Amino acid sequence: MTPFVTWKAFYSVGNAAIDDQHKRILDIINDLHSAIEDGDEMDTLNSLLGRMVDYTNTHFQFEENLMKECGYPHLEEHRQLHNELRRKTAGLRSHAEIVTGSDLLSFLKTWWIDHIQEMDQQYSPYLTASVSS
Repeated sequence: MTPFVTWKAFYSVGNAAIDDQHKRILDIINDLHSAIEDGDEMDTLNSLLGRMVDYTNTHFQFEENLMKECGYPHLEEHRQLHNELRRKTAGLRSHAEIVTGSDLLSFLKTWWIDHIQEMDQQYSPYLTASVSS
């Protein structure tokens, strides 16, 4: 089965650990897509949402710590974006019975791809500079 979302080299922020975490998040989105395609959406939706919430929290904490360590000046604004996704994802999880899998899938794909391409790219030079110094 073709993945719903595929990692592309230009998503990289130049940090292998964060890139690997982003890939794992895209894997969870692809798992959700597979569940929908296989027709077992209701059986797996809550489990996948749980995985997404748990892994998102782990990733955001790791990413925010790195941004702090490298002196990223917009950490607080970035943290607010993370908190917004935490709230939205938790809300989707608590209302899973009325959220369709395809709506969730679309939301997650759009949010993550946009976030990685736009917001996470902004701290990439700071990570690179902190490794070089």
